[in-house]
Amino acid sequence: MSIWASLHYAMSTIPPTNEILKMTIRQCSFIAVFAIAFSISTALAQTPAPGKIPKPQFQGDYFGEMARAFCTIQEVDVKGRALVVRREKDSQIVRVPIRDDTELRFRDSWGELSDYFPGQRIMLFVYVDENKNWTYPRAVQDEIQVSAAHGWYAAVTAIDLKNNTYATHREEKDKDGKVTKVIDKQYTCAPGAVLWKSAKPQALADLKIGDEVIEQQKEIDGQLRVIEILDRKGDAAVRAKQELAHHRAQDEHGLPAYVNDIEVISGSLLATVAWSGAERAASLKPGDLVTFTPTDGSAAFAAAIASSEHVDSRIRLHLAINARVAARLSIGQSLRLFLPGAGPQTPTGKSGVPANAFQTP
Repeated sequence: MSIWASLHYAMSTIPPTNEILKMTIRQCSFIAVFAIAFSISTALAQTPAPGKIPKPQFQGDYFGEMARAFCTIQEVDVKGRALVVRREKDSQIVRVPIRDDTELRFRDSWGELSDYFPGQRIMLFVYVDENKNWTYPRAVQDEIQVSAAHGWYAAVTAIDLKNNTYATHREEKDKDGKVTKVIDKQYTCAPGAVLWKSAKPQALADLKIGDEVIEQQKEIDGQLRVIEILDRKGDAAVRAKQELAHHRAQDEHGLPAYVNDIEVISGSLLATVAWSGAERAASLKPGDLVTFTPTDGSAAFAAAIASSEHVDSRIRLHLAINARVAARLSIGQSLRLFLPGAGPQTPTGKSGVPANAFQTP
């Protein structure tokens, strides 16, 4: 076929101009309809359905990503609000900040940062960011608390008083009672290790085969050694004693809290009380007068309870304070809350609650 013949054949296969126009219009219409449908579906995916109001929810996938690490304390920095620990899994030394909402779990109760000590074995439960980098601990748990909370009581299977050692056996089972994990351990006790079977401390010689116990260990000369052994009754007695000590500490030092929001001219303060003090803060009623001391050492001030609400495990307080006090506070600032009748004398005057706070507008 000649070139001219081929060209003629090719031209003859092209639809008339009006047909091309019709095809183009149909194609454009299909594309337009598809684009509009895609835009609507995308918008619907990003916009909540009518009546659906966004609400913060427990994020189980994130909870599973949070770090859980057994560590040994190297330093307790009370002034700098931090712990320096060595992680068991990789022996890395890490400094972790302790924030106002960090749960300080001590002796199966609550404690202060100053209660922890170098060498103590603890569990850190740590918040992480998008890249799973550690941020700060949700909880610091001593070995007693984390073991009691998880029910890790193990039966004593052997005792060697001459060498200050004992062995334990524990089984983990699924919901059908099938054994899924067996944990056999041997422990060496430090000189003077204490056994708790009641509120009265006992010696290792009082430990018996079959006793179900948990431990608190401490690193001594590079080795973990048991310093306390507790059965369930002993743990209950230790916990009760620690709760009393914790309440005395709160009466003396205040409940940990922090500033959420301030409106200066009206003297409005929103402050949250951490979980460790939430139970006692929940007893506060509108009209109660309380005293706050900022942890930076600045002057104490009075506040009147306007309202309160539970926010997960914490208590958020709306308070009336003096505008002059509000002017020197900052969002995120750490505070200590003293319940009525505890702590320093409630300030008056320009650090007190103004009279108009109690006047109905």
